[in-house]
Amino acid sequence: MLSFNRNVKLFLAQVFIMGIYTGIYGIVFNLHILELGFKTDFLGLMLSVSLLAASIASVPAGFLCDRFDHKKILVGSTFLSALAVLPLFISSSPPVLLVASALGGMLGSISTVCATPFLTENCERDEAVHVFSASAALGWAASVVGAALGGLVPMIWPLLHLQANRYQLTLIASVVLLFAGCAMLLFLKGGKCTRRHTTKPFSITKVRPSPETLKFAAISVIIGLGSGMVVPYFNVYFTKIIRASIFETGVIFAVANIFMVAGFIFIPYLAEKIGRARSAVITQAASLPFLILMAITTNLMAASAAYIMRMMLMNMAGPATTSLQMEVIHPEERGFAVGLISTGNSLAVAASTYVSGLLMVGGNYVLPFTITCIAYLAAAGLLYYFFGHRERRQNPGSTTA
Repeated sequence: MLSFNRNVKLFLAQVFIMGIYTGIYGIVFNLHILELGFKTDFLGLMLSVSLLAASIASVPAGFLCDRFDHKKILVGSTFLSALAVLPLFISSSPPVLLVASALGGMLGSISTVCATPFLTENCERDEAVHVFSASAALGWAASVVGAALGGLVPMIWPLLHLQANRYQLTLIASVVLLFAGCAMLLFLKGGKCTRRHTTKPFSITKVRPSPETLKFAAISVIIGLGSGMVVPYFNVYFTKIIRASIFETGVIFAVANIFMVAGFIFIPYLAEKIGRARSAVITQAASLPFLILMAITTNLMAASAAYIMRMMLMNMAGPATTSLQMEVIHPEERGFAVGLISTGNSLAVAASTYVSGLLMVGGNYVLPFTITCIAYLAAAGLLYYFFGHRERRQNPGSTTA
């Protein structure tokens, strides 16, 4: 990380600060909404509105990113998204909460889509996997810290004799982190590709995704279909099937996050040895036996070990895949590609999550795991088929990616 340029270091610092904020938000926000007197159906509506808005905005966000300066779009959208979530912490009006959720999702989607091309243009090819791995590792590590703070800080307010909603106070206090992270982006300098070609008139009819973009989008949709089947229900899996306590489940999830950070640190070295596509394929395929073990066991220790290994192996492929996408896809299409890939994945996750919920209500837990295994295997196969040999052709006589 010491070898990264100034822009990347500043962005990673922002990722860490925002990761702490995200960890606090993830623990506290739902409880805050329930504390206001709303039911879980309204909470679910808020979350759905935010996810849907983010999915809809991803492709337009990609167009913006491709046509204008990455830094300006990144800074502007990050600050606006920070302002958009403030009403969520201070208002109890249902319309205001829903509108703020939608705006936060849309603006957050813009900064998320623009971040990947921005990092790509600010690093060298041979350090791209390291940069994306560092970003993922710092984000996950910070979220663990934030989750711990989210559980601790609400316990402090009553000791200070503050009678207000302790969850609301925690969220308002976390705004300091939110804007501190935003402030880090103000020190960014223009990257290698700061001048965008904005003089050409834009027409939606001229949009033609490249074959590479469509291939990555198809793989992302298949992964999303598999993920939605089981990932949102892992807490249900442990508490209802394995009969683990809430405390045990929390410990398992925390240990899994630690192993994921280790995986993010290791994946660049594997990618250097065998290539990014092949390293992603191998780690994804290696996660399948552990997913199968989760489907057939009722033993807490076996299920816990399988879950930890599955989370590490499946997720550590992400930085290698992202780096490969940014190299294969033309620079002028990267933003659009990221938006299209994100939208496809989100919609696939949403659809399969609903279907899986229907299956699990009927007591069928094995079929969702089976569908996930098939989807992951298909995605890994397609990734190797489309891109597994490309790196070898680009690097004749060497296995280094």
